[in-house]
Order: sequence, then C-alpha cells, then structure tokens
Amino acid sequence: MPPSPAAAESVEYRLTSALVDGFTQWWQMPLFVAGIAAVVAWVVWMYRRDAVELPRGVGALLALLRLGALAALLLAALDLERIEEHAVVFPSRVAVLVDSSASMTLPAGFDPAESAPAPGADAPALAVPAGSRAAKVLDVLGAGGLLAALAPRHEVAVWRFDADAEALAVLPRAGQPAAVRGADEPPSDAEGQWRDRLRPGGFETRIGEALAAVLDREPPGSLAGVVLLTDGGNNAGIDPAATAAALARAEVPLFAIGAGSERLPTNVRVADLLVPARVYPGDRFIVQGHLQAQGLEGQTVKVDLVELPTAGAAAGGATEGARVIDGTEVVLAADGELAAVRFDVPGIEAPGRHDLAIRVTPPPTDRTPADDSRTAEVEVVDRVTQVLLVASGPTREYQFMRNVLERDDSFAVDVYLGTATRGASQDARRILDAFPATAEELSAYDCVVAFDVDWRNFDAATQARLERWVARESGGLVLVAGHVFMDAWLADPQTTVVRALHPVELRPSGKVAGDEPAGFEEPMALEFTRDGADAEFLWLAGSRVASQTVWGEFPGFFACFDAVAPKPGASVYARVLPPGSPAAAAAQGRGAVAMAGQFYGSGTVFYLGSGETWRLRSLDDAFFERLTTQLVRHVSQGRLLAGSRRARLLVDRDRHPVGATIAVRVVATDGDAAGLAGATCRVEGPEVVPSRVLLAPDPGRPDALQGAFVASREGRWRIDVDLGDGSGETLSRAIQARLPDRELERPRLDRGLLDRLGVLTGGGVHFIADAPWGEEQSAALAARFLDRSRREYETGAPDAGFKRRLNGLLLALACGALCLEWIVRRLVKLA
Repeated sequence: MPPSPAAAESVEYRLTSALVDGFTQWWQMPLFVAGIAAVVAWVVWMYRRDAVELPRGVGALLALLRLGALAALLLAALDLERIEEHAVVFPSRVAVLVDSSASMTLPAGFDPAESAPAPGADAPALAVPAGSRAAKVLDVLGAGGLLAALAPRHEVAVWRFDADAEALAVLPRAGQPAAVRGADEPPSDAEGQWRDRLRPGGFETRIGEALAAVLDREPPGSLAGVVLLTDGGNNAGIDPAATAAALARAEVPLFAIGAGSERLPTNVRVADLLVPARVYPGDRFIVQGHLQAQGLEGQTVKVDLVELPTAGAAAGGATEGARVIDGTEVVLAADGELAAVRFDVPGIEAPGRHDLAIRVTPPPTDRTPADDSRTAEVEVVDRVTQVLLVASGPTREYQFMRNVLERDDSFAVDVYLGTATRGASQDARRILDAFPATAEELSAYDCVVAFDVDWRNFDAATQARLERWVARESGGLVLVAGHVFMDAWLADPQTTVVRALHPVELRPSGKVAGDEPAGFEEPMALEFTRDGADAEFLWLAGSRVASQTVWGEFPGFFACFDAVAPKPGASVYARVLPPGSPAAAAAQGRGAVAMAGQFYGSGTVFYLGSGETWRLRSLDDAFFERLTTQLVRHVSQGRLLAGSRRARLLVDRDRHPVGATIAVRVVATDGDAAGLAGATCRVEGPEVVPSRVLLAPDPGRPDALQGAFVASREGRWRIDVDLGDGSGETLSRAIQARLPDRELERPRLDRGLLDRLGVLTGGGVHFIADAPWGEEQSAALAARFLDRSRREYETGAPDAGFKRRLNGLLLALACGALCLEWIVRRLVKLA
C-alpha cells in the first residue's frame, strides 16, 4: 500500500549478518559460538606455550595480534550488510464531509428572509448564498474553529459529496511540514482553495456512499473519526445505516452537525417553470409549472399564467399590470411533493422576447410571498429555420430526418445528395446540384446536417467557407459519423479543416466500435453523462427523470465510430457501452463518444457517433421527431438569437441546476476579439443584485472573450453584455436555475437519520438550529477523537558500497595484524 498522503518519512540504518540470518536450526547458533570459543582458547593456549620464556606483555601482544587477524576474518565471514529502514509515520486523521447538494442553498433557519443578501450595486456574485445551510456549514469550519481545534493532534481530509464523493484536500497537523503523499491522493491545500469547491449544486444526496468512499480511501488504522456536515436529506444510494455499521466495526466514530430546520414555514411556492426557449408567431406551445407546499396539503389555490410588461420584467418579475393569459385551480400535494400545473398557450403573435410568469394567489397563512411567482423568457422568432441536409448516400438517418423536418412548417429543407442524379425526386423544397458555392449562398442557411459525407469531394475553399460560416456567422452544424466514407477521408490530409470542426479527436480506426460480429448482433446501450442528462435539447419527455426513463428503454446503437477523447472545451453528452461492459467504463471515458457538442467561434457543432437515432421510432415515432427538431433548433440558436452584427452572446443551455458554473462567451463576428476589449458583463439574479462577471480573452480562440459566474440561487438569471463601443448596444440572455427534483422533495433537516448515525458509530450529533456552534463546541468535539497516529517500517535494499568498503577494511586489518605479528616474532627471535 502506498504511503498516506500525509505520512512523514525518516530513514534509519541497521547492520545485519547474512550468515547468521541464514541459520534455520536452533543448534546452529550455539555450535557457531562454541566454534569461536574453541578457536580463541586454542590461540591463547598456543601462545602461552610459545611465549613461556618471553616477558608476559610480549606474549599477550602476540596473542592479541593473532586474535585480531582472526576477528577480522570472522567479521568478513559473517557477511555484514547495512540495511536502510524507512520509518513511515501515519498521522492521525479526521475526515470532514461537507454536503454540496443543491438543498444546501436553502435557508438555514425557519425564516427564509435570513438568506436574503444585502442590496448593493455591482456586488460580486455569491458562490455560497448568505444565510444558507452551506454558509452555516462553512462558518462551523472557519469562524466556529473546527479546523483549528483538530489541527494540533490530527490532519484533516476535507471531502465534498452530493451524487458522488470527492476528496478535496488534506490539511496537515499544526506545525507539520508538507508530507509525502500517494499519486492518487488530493494535495495539501494550506491556502484554503478547496472552499470554492464546496459550492452546493449537486442533484442528489448520497450520504451512505460518501461514508463508504471515506472508509475505503482513507488510510486504514489512522482514521480517528468522521465529521459529517449536512442537512441529512439522503435521497439516493445505499442506506447510510449500513455504512455506519462498517464504521462502527472499524472503531471510527461519526459526529454529525446538522444544518437547516425540520420545521419549514407554511408556504406555497412556484418550484419550477418550463417554457420553450423559442417559438414561432402564432404557434401553440405548452407552459408547465410545479408548485411545492408546506403545511397546506389538500388546499386549493388559484394559479395564473401572465405575460409581464417590459417594466415588470425589468423589476425582477413583479406581476402588477401583467396580462393574464390563462388561469386554473390546483390542489396542493403533501409536504415537499410537487403539484403540476399546465397551460396550453394558443400562441404569441409579436416577435421578440416575452416574459411569462406563473403567479399563485396564496392562502393567508403563506409566510414567504416572494416565491409565489416565477418568471421565464420565451423568444418569438419570426422566421423559418433554413436547413441544408448533405449526404453522400440516402442513409436511413437522412431519410427519416428529412421527412420529419419537411413535415414541420417551422423548417425549410434543402438537400444535397451526392448520389442523386439530375432530376431526381426528394421530399424537400430544393435539391441542390452542388454544395453552396459562395458565402452568400451558404449564409442563407441556419443549420447544416452532414450524414457520413465524403469530405474528399469538397475542395479547400469549400471547407474554409463552411468553417467561416460556423465560426463567424453563428451557423449550426450537425456531423453524423458513418462507416462508409469516414475512415477514407480521415486519412486525407486535405480534410484538416473539417476534422477541426468536430468536437472529438478523430483518427482512422479501420472499423467502427462494435464492428465485431457480437457488436452487430446486440445493440450498445447509451450511457449519458451529467451534461447529457442536463441538456434539454436531448430530453425525450417533459422532465429530466422522464427523459432518462425513455432513454433507458432505448436499446442503443449497433455501431458507433471509435472516437473516445473529446477536444478541450467540448461537452460529451453520451457514450456507448459494448455489450457486457460495466457502466463505469463510460463514466471513466472508455466508451466511444455517441453524442458531443462544442461552441466553435459563434456557432454550435454537434457530433453524432452513429447514424442510428432513427431506431428511437421503435419506441415511438414522436421520440425521434422530438429529438430531431430540438437538435436542429439547438445548433441554430446562434442564428436565431443573433442580436448584434458585431458579436454573439453564447451560453451552453437555457436551464442549469442551482450551484452550476455558467460559462459565458462573447464571440466577435469579424474573428477578432480585440474590438471587444471594452465589453463588460453583468448578471442579475433572483434577488435583483447586479453582479459583475470578468471577461477575459479565450486562450483557445482569438475571436472570443470568456467569463463565468455561479447560479447560486434558484430562479431567473439575466446576462447583459455591453459591447463598450459607446453605441449602447447590449447583448442579453436569460437562463433558469432550479433545484433538482430529488432535492426539492424533502428539504427538511432529517434529525432522525443523523441521530441514528451518531448512535451506531459511537459518535454524536449537534444541530445548529438548536444551539450555535462556536470554538467551545469545536474543542469539545476534537477532544473526543483519539490520536491514532501509527509508525510502520519499510526495509530498503542493502548498501553495496558499505559492504565493499567494510570487506576492504577487514582485509587490511587482518593483513596488518599478521604482518605486525611476524615482525614482533622476528624481533624476539621466536621460531
């Protein structure tokens, strides 16, 4: 086992005898000692006889010289070796687990007003909401003195956990230098940079699996205890009590510190609002919301769907003076459960951005009127999406996608089919004889979908024209891999530009993943990443969970191009798993990429590793139709929301989980970001606190500025970018941040679970809502953890240089003693 990441190492030396160490029988050592004693006795007896006529001192000197020579030869025969011994000290360690799930953004106490930030202009965005459960937990570690109290006797391993668990840093004991650590261990972080990674935002809370990870990965024998800081809202994974029993067997006590309140205020809130990001004038669309209530089960409330005036939207969603579109009544569900409300909107005629809101008329006992409404933005786009389908042959994917888009009035479809002869018939608006020959012709399209195209037939000028259309004109490109032409054009050096457009690293593979006979006989299941599960344009149903259920029923692809590594900045949405492979293979990046995407300049590129999404029709035709239309609209968003001739404002999606880092990119349409040097970005969250976002040059692209902020609270966030050229031109984009469904279901502090964990492990529990946490409590807790430091020794290799020097010295001593003895004997005329 490798040393602990904070193991202190020292080196000691010891001498051993290879001859003595080789004795295996009990009688060998006594016989060896007896032999030495016999030789010594013989030498003494012999010199007493030889030197009987000499002075006593001369005889003793001769005997000592002979015995010295024999002693040197004896030491040489013992085969002495110097061995290095590494003494490794494993300091006592306490693991501190901090809950980073989205429920930790909720208020810590009964009064949700505690979490409201202080108003101010241009305040920096808060990574952890003030007054939230996460803020209280961080106070325990810092101002509460927990880390300082543990430091004198223990090193501290800081962990975060939500849907998974991750070790962030190992803080050394007070006065202990940076220590030796294993390759797979987190670094020591004395500057506290790990605090930024405790930002809440996970969509699940898996306490049991987090405790199991600590028990498995922390050094055995030196783990003195575990401190768990959470609201106890375990909602997935293994039973925490089972892991607590394993901690008890290892004699590792657990002390839980609970944040939050088990008594939530009587309240009804709009928990979520789903609207399409873009619609067309007069088209019907659906608005769906969810209400969550506490203490109001069975009561009926009135819910209105309203359109906000411009002033109301600017005022943070105030619904006074709003136009009521529709209304209904909803019966509230049990505490923490969601009640759905759905509105069928007949359509909005006026193009542009419109702010829609769901407004609840609450009962008199409602304690928090601030959450009785929620606003979302919908863009009414008064134009048809122009799509060009390019294929080297009429594959099934091409045929089914063409049919879906052609039947939808919001799309106008042209096709360029490599195998089609002049006069061929296709179900499309136009059949092109060649790829658009000029930039003006290509600029007429919003999206290009390429199905296993043989790019060797496109000259360098055509490829460069396509690249400029994506990067500078916000074009949307869908690249569908295939096994007919792909390997051939990848080997052609003239297709470098097209390879650069792909969000994955491409190489000639000679086959597609699953090319073996077993691969064609059984489909390869799709394993979605977290980005893929969050990407709404890939949802086949109205919610994340429902969509995952549908994708789970999909058998998968029979072939997928063998591209595994994404390019920097690209997002992998799904990988394929060969039959019999564990799901962990996809999570570890070993499965071939089935779906990936990236921003390329101001445009969007999406990669499909297999042209088999048409197999979704085996479940329902509507699933394939929904995926096709959502995908084309997603990659076309840069064209539909152009906003400015100078620049484009891009975010990866319209909805994000609470706590997510939102990447903002401003892309210059002329290819040079130097003209945007004066651009400034501000975001406005649900509490109407404007926050600055620093825009810096994107090191990967000379035409873009990039920045990021944290959506620390649920609700509507607006991003505004002032181009800084004095024209007053502003780019705007709205996104939604929401708590995941599982984190919404049971937002209460779970006292029962935390009490049980403390009892099972012989630890304890403290609830911040009952009593504040301070330095006195930290000192008392630190005293309960025993010092479990331990020392181990590791034997190194023998020192060959020492053995060589020692044998030389012994030989010199033996020779010198014998020579001196001979000289003395000659001087005293002893025969």
